[in-house]
Amino acid sequence: MKHYIDKPIIFIGTGRSGTTIISEIIMRHPELAYPAQYNDRFYKYPVISIIRLLFINKIYQIYGQKPQLNKSKRFSIYSYRPSECYGMWNYITGKDIDFSRDFLLNEKISQKQKDFIRNYFVKLMKYQGKRRLAFKITGPSRIHFLQQILPDAYFVYLKRNPVPVISSFLKVKFWETRGNSKLHWLGAYTNKEINEIEKMNNDPVYMTAIQIKKLIDMHYIEVERCQPKIIEVAYEDFVKNPEVTVNRILHFTNLEQNAQKCFKYLQNIQIVNRNKKDNEYFSNKELNTINRIFGE
Repeated sequence: MKHYIDKPIIFIGTGRSGTTIISEIIMRHPELAYPAQYNDRFYKYPVISIIRLLFINKIYQIYGQKPQLNKSKRFSIYSYRPSECYGMWNYITGKDIDFSRDFLLNEKISQKQKDFIRNYFVKLMKYQGKRRLAFKITGPSRIHFLQQILPDAYFVYLKRNPVPVISSFLKVKFWETRGNSKLHWLGAYTNKEINEIEKMNNDPVYMTAIQIKKLIDMHYIEVERCQPKIIEVAYEDFVKNPEVTVNRILHFTNLEQNAQKCFKYLQNIQIVNRNKKDNEYFSNKELNTINRIFGE
């Protein structure tokens, strides 16, 4: 089949929940192709994926790594590394769909667009010389939408205690203009909810917590509705025993064979539990706001 993609792997989660480090470990598997920062910049040309072979081939391997907890070499920013590629997604899904910001809960996609997107990914895999596709997206899970394109996808949902997730969002620069005082993701709120939220747009903790709560709630609604092949992985379990968690994901995605590079990478990176006690993140007043939203 011209547009056939066998059992792609999709990492999803709110963000700030371990999605990057866990997906990067799994994507070291030699069978996997993935979108990278070059696909985001040159999104019209899937042939750009061939750049991966300049960095990762049978003679030598120079892997890229997102510089978060672990320090990466300066050259790493140029090496082909996994990326969420919202520029690419907005291009392949078309101008009428806001992939990066919409929950896409009831969005239907034409057969023509499905074929275009699948053909794009087939080319991406071909130019990387790999047989399976993997990618990570954060924010809304978009399961209903993605299943229309990739019906046999395996989903890996990364979750984390919401208090450190909220704290982490409040510390990153992009969130100051995207979510501190307004809704960043759209398409899942009632008019009543929007009216209530607009009254609280001067409270960054409230605005962030209400959006993280909506992401989590809509994820479970989509899981119940769509019944995807999915595994749920807790950040707290991963930092406690990374090898067990990685083995779970590899087993679920049928990647247990030839997974040595995944474990080699795991052994060479620093994994630290970044969670603290809730009252080390927020004041009692702020925690009361969060607990009221989450019903705890």
